[in-house]
Amino acid sequence: MTTRLNSIKRTASDFWISVFWSNPSHLWALKVTVSIAFLLIPAELLFHNSFIATTLALGVVTMALGETDVHPRGRMKSASIALILFFITSSLVGILLPFPPLFAALLCLLTFSLTLAGGTNARMQGVTFGAMLIFVYTMMGAGNSERWFYQPVLYTFGATCYSVVSILLLHYRPYRLLKEQLARGFHYLAEYIDLKANLFPSNPQVQMKVRNQLAQKNIELAQQIETCKNNLYSYSAESNQETRPLVDDYYKKWFLLQEMQERAISSHEQYDLLTREVDNRELMEGFGQLMRELGKAMHLYGDSLLTDQPYRHPLSLKWTLSAVQIMLEEERGGSHYLTLSLLIRNLMGLEQNLREEETLSAQIDVTVFNTRKPERTRFADLLTTAHPRFKFAVRLTLSWLLGYGIMQLFHFEKGAWILLTSLIVFQQTYSATRMRLFHRVFGTLLGVILGVTLAHLLPTLAGQILLLLTAIYLFFYWLKKNYIVAAIFITIYVLAAFNLLSSQGIAVMFPRIMDTLIGGAIAYLVVRFVWPDWQYRQLPQLLLHAVMKNKRYFESIYEGTVTEEAYLHNRRTAYNADNALTSAWKGMRLEPKKTRQYEESAFKLTNLNHALLSYISAFGIHKHAEYLTPEERTFCRDVSVVLHYVTELLTGSADESQLEPLLQAANCWEESIEKLQQDEANRRAGLIYNIAHVSRELLVEAKAMEKLYAVS
Repeated sequence: MTTRLNSIKRTASDFWISVFWSNPSHLWALKVTVSIAFLLIPAELLFHNSFIATTLALGVVTMALGETDVHPRGRMKSASIALILFFITSSLVGILLPFPPLFAALLCLLTFSLTLAGGTNARMQGVTFGAMLIFVYTMMGAGNSERWFYQPVLYTFGATCYSVVSILLLHYRPYRLLKEQLARGFHYLAEYIDLKANLFPSNPQVQMKVRNQLAQKNIELAQQIETCKNNLYSYSAESNQETRPLVDDYYKKWFLLQEMQERAISSHEQYDLLTREVDNRELMEGFGQLMRELGKAMHLYGDSLLTDQPYRHPLSLKWTLSAVQIMLEEERGGSHYLTLSLLIRNLMGLEQNLREEETLSAQIDVTVFNTRKPERTRFADLLTTAHPRFKFAVRLTLSWLLGYGIMQLFHFEKGAWILLTSLIVFQQTYSATRMRLFHRVFGTLLGVILGVTLAHLLPTLAGQILLLLTAIYLFFYWLKKNYIVAAIFITIYVLAAFNLLSSQGIAVMFPRIMDTLIGGAIAYLVVRFVWPDWQYRQLPQLLLHAVMKNKRYFESIYEGTVTEEAYLHNRRTAYNADNALTSAWKGMRLEPKKTRQYEESAFKLTNLNHALLSYISAFGIHKHAEYLTPEERTFCRDVSVVLHYVTELLTGSADESQLEPLLQAANCWEESIEKLQQDEANRRAGLIYNIAHVSRELLVEAKAMEKLYAVS
């Protein structure tokens, strides 16, 4: 009997770890669903009151969507602020809704102030979004509430119950969410290196597609690293002498992630050139297989953070690395042997980062970060028409005012869906709004079809409760993975909730579709015509910023005079600047044709900047391998001069008389590199030449950007 019980416990434990503990999306969805079930089922079965049940459930959903803090004390602070805001917002809506002029004034004041306050820090961004959701939910439920204070009390109580569950779980595992964020970073890194493996050997037909996928994954990785930084700063602010050593351990894992990012993003040579000129195809395929094995190992490392299980270094990775080294030695003396030897050294470094993580981490000094606090922006700094958040607040306020005006003009009974759609669809840029609009509308239409079908198949009270709980679970599971799928399930959730409330779930679906289309159209038109921030206007400044950060990153490598902390900062800001530029160019492609000015030139410059960053990264990972020779250092300074002149071209302050001499000197770099490589001491001359080559291309292309400044 004891043996059977132990077997059952092990099976249950393995299931919990494999399904929930190692999958944060499942865990989040389970936490929300269980919280709703504990409130909704008693309200239905004991009180037979669907209004109480669905209102409590919406309070849970709102708090879950708005929570951001990862530290237990930080979450308590944000939950307290949110609960106060929820009660006040819902009360004001309930009191003033019968008086349209006063309610319109309230709508404008709250929308603008809450949106602006959300720009001060990550905590307030989540809290204010939740408050705006409560604003709309109170409008929706006003017809079912006998007294104005019923909804504020129920929303706040539902949100409180979820907060208690969330905070208690976080106190039980106080570093769980920090582990999740770091694990997600390693998973993104694994996906990046796995994608990059497709370039070994490089296929011209798919190379551009792979490069685009790599650019998108690199953006996700860089954003995740920034998220980890902010979360670590939150832990630093809340930590004491007793807990600080553990926080320091997670800082070290964050540094490890950044070092591995530098290795992963680096390029030692053009991939198509390597594929064409390296005759040994098996060797190139071996590099690709080695990268895939590294990707699998990174996934395992990320999983070990989530599950608290020891990381086990895969034997298959060691075997693959050994096989590639043997094949490479057979190519010794070949024209690309030096480049490939640097590449294998880089991949060996990645393998060592994983295999000797504890030993390497112990060497990192993170005490300087003990006093760091989360970044925040002063509210007064947002009160300027030049700030993107101010423009966003104005646009969102206008869209809500227009939506409310349409509700009043056409007497829409459930017109608050218009405001809800505008809130969810509205993003800070035109391209992001356009994408979210498509996802929301498409997901809603599919959700209506699927939801109506399921409602007919599950007509009973138990069936509707089961449908509602299943839909909300799947909504939260898919929310951060695929918004179209998430929109399908939130639509089914709404249908089931209205079926519980008034047996009119199917009846409200057609008005919901209409309101979704109207709210989406308002959001689209406002972001399209009111204070639009077209990306072509942002590109010159973003490119200038990216080149300047690349130059500083490059100089911090070859000068060797900066501290390790400064080097890490220079590297991270260079990656962030490159990702901001890439994101802007990608957004530009979705904007109206007449706003896509100089798209081809912007495309070339964006690609060149990313190539420059990749080559600098390759240079950076070998910075401790051996010292630069005086000739290599001189070569580096010549490249810095060119990059400095590029920044002057982009600001319009360049001395035109210097352009031709610089180009003539840069055109002689091929001869210089041949002389340098005759001396075996200049082992990194090839890496420097790659940086120099792209810098020269940037110099040629940067002239076209002067026109962008003229129209900006």
